[in-house]
Amino acid sequence: MIKNDLDKLIKKYKVQPVGTGYIDCILTFENIFDFINDLSNINIIVYGLTWWCHCKDQNADCPHGMGGPKSEYYDGWFSEMWFPLLEFKCNEQVIEYIKNVSNDKKILKCFVPALWLDVPDNWKNELERIDKQFLRIYMPHYLKGLFHNIKK
Repeated sequence: MIKNDLDKLIKKYKVQPVGTGYIDCILTFENIFDFINDLSNINIIVYGLTWWCHCKDQNADCPHGMGGPKSEYYDGWFSEMWFPLLEFKCNEQVIEYIKNVSNDKKILKCFVPALWLDVPDNWKNELERIDKQFLRIYMPHYLKGLFHNIKK
């Protein structure tokens, strides 16, 4: 039952999990607070956060990240950043962190958060991305980002 509620929230808030599970659940700043509050209502804790770059046509040569999947909900694709996983003990800590960081002038407009949800490892999201189409889309951007960062 909780998993079904989670999958409904994923669709409602246009959250894009990377891969088959519920880590690196990418979403926009405009949806993050409501999403986390609804996660709290179904007793799901966000235990980590990573940063991704939302690459669009106007920043197609964005130097950030290592590549990633095409966005299911928005124009462009997401590119995983080199930042380490930030860990949290409760959803209130995540909300406080996002409030502080969203006002930080050092955060670029292309940055988007990805949440790591504390759910059983065997739960698979309804938007499974590990298939041939995902690999065709993900790998070129990953390699482009990887080689771009090596050249520096």
